[in-house]
Amino acid sequence: MAANNNKIPYGQLLLQYSNTAINIIFPLILFPYMTRTLGPGGYGVIGFYESMLLVVNVLAAFGVNYYGLRLLSKSAIGDSDNANTVLHLLLINTLVAISGMLVYLVYVFNKKVQIGNSQVTFLYAYIMVIYMFHADWYFQSQEKFRFILKRTFFIRLFVLVSSFLFVRKPEHLIYYIIISAANYTLIAASAWWNMRTLLPHWKWDPDLFRRLLKALWPFAILGALGSIYFTIDTILLARTGRITDLGHYTVAAKIVRLGLNVFVGASIVFFVKLFRTEVDRGLQADSMLMTMHFSFPIAAMLFFFAEPVIRFVSGETYLPAAGMLRIFSLLWVVVPLHDFFNIRVLIVHHREKLLVKIYFAACLLSLLLNLVLIPAFFTTGAALSILITEMLVLAASIYYSRPYFRISRKLLVEMLFCLAVFPIAMLAAQVSIMVSTNHIVQLAIGLTGTLLANVFMQLVIFRSAFWHRTWNAIRAAKARA
Repeated sequence: MAANNNKIPYGQLLLQYSNTAINIIFPLILFPYMTRTLGPGGYGVIGFYESMLLVVNVLAAFGVNYYGLRLLSKSAIGDSDNANTVLHLLLINTLVAISGMLVYLVYVFNKKVQIGNSQVTFLYAYIMVIYMFHADWYFQSQEKFRFILKRTFFIRLFVLVSSFLFVRKPEHLIYYIIISAANYTLIAASAWWNMRTLLPHWKWDPDLFRRLLKALWPFAILGALGSIYFTIDTILLARTGRITDLGHYTVAAKIVRLGLNVFVGASIVFFVKLFRTEVDRGLQADSMLMTMHFSFPIAAMLFFFAEPVIRFVSGETYLPAAGMLRIFSLLWVVVPLHDFFNIRVLIVHHREKLLVKIYFAACLLSLLLNLVLIPAFFTTGAALSILITEMLVLAASIYYSRPYFRISRKLLVEMLFCLAVFPIAMLAAQVSIMVSTNHIVQLAIGLTGTLLANVFMQLVIFRSAFWHRTWNAIRAAKARA
């Protein structure tokens, strides 16, 4: 097993990338329809409640997703010795989710400015609890990426078709939230059905419960701090009551954040592989190269094609979001990289307590920046606050990762090669504007030109070692087929 650990797990990456791609493609199909149908006001309501949902769910996760994944990745796939531990971890999730949901209800009903009605509030309260039973971390630890992919496809298809059928005007916002609640219910039901073999192993164990709580605390605090500094902007903006502006901000943020889940998905595959055996620095280096070669082009294209992207996704009404999208697009450079150092380096080496300190500092910094910049620049100030905070988290992650992983000269050169996509995208954007004023034509010409020119640049001019290895792996897979 160790001999294979230093190879990029292309098969599992393909399944996980396909899963996360479905989680992006289906919402992107639905996204333009929903933003146009519900309008900035309706989408501002969704933005507020989804931010609250994210905060509660990360708190309710209580670090189980990373702790459970790390624990089970050390044992053989299918081993039932940890079955009772898995069930106790799910019990902890449930208890914390219910507690978080009650705090959420108290907060919402005591706000001076009410957003949405009580039906919306209670539906999201239900979602906050049922969401915790997706158990992705368990299936990922067992490398059941094919099951996760199938589940994602059918559930996303249900949401897409139901939304087109039942959500026709702004007043139908409540129907969309009911569909979302049904979505999370189906996910939980499928998880429990596929985990039913664990249930006979249940036995209440107070000592195990206490040991798990003690082990989970660093991960729980880490998740809580991460969610707070990543969502505090929307919560503070919502307090102003400017729902239309919040809707513009939510669209720009969602376009970027939806896609960033791809790299979280890739991290899980590498995370499991790195824990299955001894940590392999070659695999770490390859995972970092994959991150940069995929994330930098997306950042460049979102930055230089912000206006046509906004027009395509949400229409002319949301054009004020273009400036914020340019700021958020740079997160595609920063977040995947600090995700690499935090998850694939520091957590792999059991430095979660150090990460708690980093994220605590990030939380305070984000709060301070938002309090200063939102009154001065409103939504633009909130976007800048996120970008600055994430950049400093990346700097700290690189600094503290030095004993375990150093950026070699070869990696640094590859990073510089990756940055070449920015002038390529800028040139492609200028050419697309000269060719046509239609945003769809601009995207078709500009994005295709950017990707093809970048691949040619990496393979032929820079002769990137990573791209050549990937190309050879693709050719070998075709030959086997």
